[in-house]
Amino acid sequence: MYQDIQPHVYNNSYVPKTPSDSDIVFIYDGSSILMKNDETFFHVSDFPAETQMQYLFTIDDQAFFMTDTKPAQYSALSYHRMRTYEPKHLAFAAITGWQLYNWRQENKFCGRCGTPMVHDKKERAVRCPMCGHIVYPKIMPAVIVGVTNDKGQILLTKYAAGTYHKFALVAGFTEIGETVEETVRREVKEETGLDVTDLKYYKSQPWSFSSTILMGFWAKADSKQPIITDHNELKSAAWYDRDVDVSNLDYASLTAEMIRLYKKGND
Repeated sequence: MYQDIQPHVYNNSYVPKTPSDSDIVFIYDGSSILMKNDETFFHVSDFPAETQMQYLFTIDDQAFFMTDTKPAQYSALSYHRMRTYEPKHLAFAAITGWQLYNWRQENKFCGRCGTPMVHDKKERAVRCPMCGHIVYPKIMPAVIVGVTNDKGQILLTKYAAGTYHKFALVAGFTEIGETVEETVRREVKEETGLDVTDLKYYKSQPWSFSSTILMGFWAKADSKQPIITDHNELKSAAWYDRDVDVSNLDYASLTAEMIRLYKKGND
């Protein structure tokens, strides 16, 4: 998955550092990441000394910063490119920075009193200097569900909207007052009409593309149940055997990993 960057070590402890020339600087513009024309990232040395930069995190001994200052020349790449960009640890850093960029864009002003927010000096948060309101980075819990049946088949879906048109699993966000297990049952029922049992937790994944922490589950369903597809959410939902062709899936997501596990018989 895209966050598996070993042997590199990601350190998100908020201990701001002074920028050095070799540190990497991210510049974002909406859904675009601004890079050099050769599609490599900018460094502190590429900017005037007075450029304002915000510390993000480190990977190994490499510090990463973000700035609003645009260089004279750059190429704009969609944040989606970070699913397959190499080297992988820099792609992970860039999309994680993009998640923080979006959070900061959404919290320029205090939601209580309207005062401009300031960056906290002790923790990764923004704080209102007027009323003291604190906002931390947004992380939304969601589930990915690999549903299999008594015939050894897997339930694969395709989304009705968005830019991703490959096979996927049932997915959805946890609602207020709901356990994650309840989310699994509700989302499968709402999207496909199926009742599931035998829930088994698999693993989690930070998914900065949507500010989400994904929790993967396996579940069972009776093949005699009719699939009733919610076409507001899904273009299609159907049972597939292990010989289903999923060769076009990348290796970025928890969804793809779980589908490949099913094909290997390890579900």
